[in-house]
Amino acid sequence: MPETSVPTPPGFDSLSKAEQVRYLQKLWDQISEDPSSLPVPESHLRLAEERLKRYRENPSRSHSAFAVLDRLADTSSTCPLLI
Repeated sequence: MPETSVPTPPGFDSLSKAEQVRYLQKLWDQISEDPSSLPVPESHLRLAEERLKRYRENPSRSHSAFAVLDRLADTSSTCPLLI
């Protein structure tokens, strides 16, 4: 998927960071209304297929999304989580 240069919308730079984030959230909400229209790069599909294959080969090595999020939130932990 080729990247294109898109000019910054007029007035965007004068917004506060919080307003810029809200602007981007609103923009993403509009873009994501129809997920089927969003292109998915082949490399992402291959990666998802490889990870699904590894999961199916050994499901006991996987972690729930909640466990991963908890691990990411626990900054005091030094034990790596294999995903």
